Amino acid sequence: MTINEAIKICKKSNLSGWDLVEYAQCLVHKNMTYSYGNSFDMPFKAFEKGKGYCWQQAKSLQDILRKLGFRCYPVYATKNQIPETQFEGITVKSRISGHVWCRVSINGIEKDVCPGNVNNKPGKIHFVPLSKIKEWNWFIGFWAYLGSAYVNHKRQKEIDKLKKTNNKLK
Repeated sequence: MTINEAIKICKKSNLSGWDLVEYAQCLVHKNMTYSYGNSFDMPFKAFEKGKGYCWQQAKSLQDILRKLGFRCYPVYATKNQIPETQFEGITVKSRISGHVWCRVSINGIEKDVCPGNVNNKPGKIHFVPLSKIKEWNWFIGFWAYLGSAYVNHKRQKEIDKLKKTNNKLK
């Protein structure tokens, strides 16, 4: 699916306001499996591939929401309490990590919107920011792009190692 196809699907929903934001958030979540393996893809390409990490997911959602007429911008916190989750069949324990998501404004009401978890809704996110929330900008984007690729590579190696260990135990 492309970003433009997602926009058309959202428009066909005949939803508006926060319902449309939630619909787009769910669409991005369903279309993009969380992945450490394509860190260098631009968000539109990651969306087309159907996989990406938080920055790629948030920027894809931002593109869709802006083209639907919403005021939306990405935000980040360098420290977030991320709950335990399943990733490629492996349980990943609760951890502290940087994270990127969107902030959407409708009629002066701002809500955090993150496509990273199926249970998220506008104003309800699955993680707890522990450091100051800041607006994403080109400077942090450049360094996060490079740094995330390194961190994602390390995380994928850890997952692969755990998968091998689990397979040996079976």
